[in-house]
Amino acid sequence: MQPANSSPHLLSRHEASSYLAISPRKLDQLVADGDLPRVKISSCVRFERSDLDAFIAARKAA
Repeated sequence: MQPANSSPHLLSRHEASSYLAISPRKLDQLVADGDLPRVKISSCVRFERSDLDAFIAARKAA
């Protein structure tokens, strides 16, 4: 069980799209294009917060 003040390591599709401030369809497109990795657990798709942060950092404008 996680402490109340920590955030989850794996995010759902909806949580990941909210975290990136994009639509779930755009998130799906990024995955399909190979721009964003995902974790598949059985039929569930999850996104690591660290991958989302790396995605943001790689696209940060100077």
